[in-house]
Amino acid sequence: MREDIKDILKSLNEVVSYAEDCMSSMQVAFINNISLPLEDCKIDTEVIKREEAELKKLITETAVHDLDLKPYISVSVHLLKMWENIDKLSNLIDKKIRGNVLFSDKAVNETIFLLQRLIEILRPTADIILARNTFLRMYILESQASVEKMATGYATLHEDRLIVGECVPVASSLYIKMLDAIKNIAWHTKEIAIKLAG
Repeated sequence: MREDIKDILKSLNEVVSYAEDCMSSMQVAFINNISLPLEDCKIDTEVIKREEAELKKLITETAVHDLDLKPYISVSVHLLKMWENIDKLSNLIDKKIRGNVLFSDKAVNETIFLLQRLIEILRPTADIILARNTFLRMYILESQASVEKMATGYATLHEDRLIVGECVPVASSLYIKMLDAIKNIAWHTKEIAIKLAG
């Protein structure tokens, strides 16, 4: 493999690795109810947004001469969309913390669990960029389906909690938006896995 292509794949891999780190920071912020861990995430988001357009252009130009790189064009698009949802999730967590919005114990546990599942999906997503294989693809697809199912189920259970008054509307709105962002992040990992299936 040519050195320039190796560099491109390494850059894409790093974009997902940063996402994994960011997700871990979000989990720490959420668990400890402090915004400080989100600062690095915000910096990474701004850097990714700036650099991703250039990286996509480089991939597109290089793919003209190397067709094996062609699937990575759409991967870069999914990575950018994934980071947009990471930014959204980070902002929602920050809003919860700064606004002293209390979640029910169930909503807290569900959120922590889903954040952990995202962390567990992002590592193989980074790996599949470098090593396109069926095992990684299947793991990501099954994990994404699991996150989707759980988040949808949690949203339904949450509606029941809202009806009986276990949570307040402001917490409800934040929680539902967080679930949507989590589902979107997982969905984009699935799309990356599908594009890079070996």
